[in-house]
Amino acid sequence: MKKITKAGKWVFVSMFAVFGLLHFGTLEFSLPYIPSFLPFPAFWVYFSGIALVAFSMSAWIGKLDKLAALLLALMMFSFVVLIHIPGAIAGDFVQTIGIFRDTTVMGAALMYADKFARDGKYITT
Repeated sequence: MKKITKAGKWVFVSMFAVFGLLHFGTLEFSLPYIPSFLPFPAFWVYFSGIALVAFSMSAWIGKLDKLAALLLALMMFSFVVLIHIPGAIAGDFVQTIGIFRDTTVMGAALMYADKFARDGKYITT
């Protein structure tokens, strides 16, 4: 049972690589999620994809993974504040679900930083 529960860490970090790579697919799917007040919307789609892949790589190799997990949590928080809450207020139920989904991911990233990160360089607790 211990091996199965330990696999959860690798499932968690690996899915961010997959999700990040999906940001380099067709832009038509991702562009509507970028708030209209942000310039260069395609840049933010690609930047998010790179950030997700960077977290995953950092966790795999165990270098700067605490910092990467905290930055991932910050990015999820910004998604909730900048994308999902305004969308939910406008009546989009999918964005309401996004609030809970990305808040959950933010919590998991913080839990990773606290319990599983191996390299706490630049982050002291």
